[in-house]
Amino acid sequence: MDEAILLQEIYRCFREKRLADIVDRLSDDFKFSAELPHSSPEERRRPRSRAEIALMAHQSMSQFDILRFEPGPITITGDLAFADTEVKFRHKKTGKILETRFQHVWRLAGGKACALEQRHDLATLTAFAESIENAPA
Repeated sequence: MDEAILLQEIYRCFREKRLADIVDRLSDDFKFSAELPHSSPEERRRPRSRAEIALMAHQSMSQFDILRFEPGPITITGDLAFADTEVKFRHKKTGKILETRFQHVWRLAGGKACALEQRHDLATLTAFAESIENAPA
């Protein structure tokens, strides 16, 4: 499968909340790296496994409506692919909206995604996470 098509399929499956189809496109040894809100500095840098990212995606899909999850142009250089991804999520319980951009660096091999490094504005994500945690029920 063409690498750009593979990534477009992963983005589409996430928008459509088709978790099993996402996981099917990840290698068995897939690793996800990102600095996440409310994590220790050591934990923020720890790569997450395929199983961990599946659980994280499931939790995200149950808590948020995905209003936008669109990569810009996907640039491929060797086994790496790069995409700036516009995202817009609505928290189901509070209705609060997160609109931001993720920079994605993918490693690809054998027709699968082997790794994803996500860069984002950690302060924005942390503030949003705190706003929904502190919102009245």
